[in-house]
Amino acid sequence: MNTSIKFRLQNQYHQAIRLIDNLDEAFISYRHRPDKWSIKENLAHLGRYHEIFMHRIESILAMDQPEFGRYKAENDPEFGTWKELETSLITEKTIQLRAATAKELETLHDHYLNRQGKHPKLGLLSIEQWTEFFLLHESHHIYTVFWLVNEFKL
Repeated sequence: MNTSIKFRLQNQYHQAIRLIDNLDEAFISYRHRPDKWSIKENLAHLGRYHEIFMHRIESILAMDQPEFGRYKAENDPEFGTWKELETSLITEKTIQLRAATAKELETLHDHYLNRQGKHPKLGLLSIEQWTEFFLLHESHHIYTVFWLVNEFKL
């Protein structure tokens, strides 16, 4: 697997935790922009999306070029379950999922990394490309958390 992807798998999520360090639960849970997710909702989405991502990887490993629909958190009852957790539990669970995700992906042989699944807009993507997509999606939400923390903190 690409060394940049490995590094980001091991380290990127920790930036989100660093950003919210020393913030209280009320600030993290508050929708500073009423029409946008709170910091907590962004973190819950990242946690839940780890589960979605790993399910997709397992499907790609088990099936020949499976097709995936677009994931919409608002239509996912499990996202609601994640949102109800305390922020500390969200981050703890996500760290555990991340460790398992990184371990699984880092041990895959190139043959398996090249297996493909079909994204509804991007077409066929290899597991390595799905992982890049996952990391870029995550970085978008970490960027959002950065803005919310810095734009609205006292």
